[in-house]
Amino acid sequence: MFVNAILEVELIIFRILFFCLVPVGVFILVKAIRMLKGVFNGELIVEIPFTQKEVSFEITRPGIYAIWQKGKLFRRTPVDKFQLKLHQVPSGENIPLPRSVFSPHLNGFETARMEMNRFSADRGSYCLNIVEGSNVSSFEKLAASLFPAKLVDYREYFIQVRESRPVYYMIAAIPLFIVAGFCIFGGLVAGITAPDFLSCTRVLGH
Repeated sequence: MFVNAILEVELIIFRILFFCLVPVGVFILVKAIRMLKGVFNGELIVEIPFTQKEVSFEITRPGIYAIWQKGKLFRRTPVDKFQLKLHQVPSGENIPLPRSVFSPHLNGFETARMEMNRFSADRGSYCLNIVEGSNVSSFEKLAASLFPAKLVDYREYFIQVRESRPVYYMIAAIPLFIVAGFCIFGGLVAGITAPDFLSCTRVLGH
């Protein structure tokens, strides 16, 4: 009788510990989603149609920012026909615009966005210019010309500047999603099957 009571207490403790993994997993999942949200959906600083060619804007928080292109789904964009130039106002200092390493995409029902460039900026005034030229490789130009979709209407094609986060946020989010899934589903399954598992362990022990 006393032994059975001890075993029951052990079972309850094990189940509590397993089920406690679930809220831990949910917490990790929320953190991972927030990390990706900062990369994919940062605050919009400015948006201009491709036909405008120039825009001035203010940055109030030093940090990392990204330049996105936005257009209709299933339309070919003119990425091989222009370059972006960014400089600080009034000093005229040019701001380097390295290309995005992973080129994150975000699709909606009718429109899509893709990150093109990233840059670091201090607080101040800036001017972004769309000029003739190309920053894409010959292979990318060929791929763009072979894309069967119609060219996007320039009046429906936009350039955005958004707040962003370091690239390692996106890299770190992937293992966090895996750990969160393991904690949530593993905790549920282990908590539910704990009685059977402990029964098998006792049988093997005897």
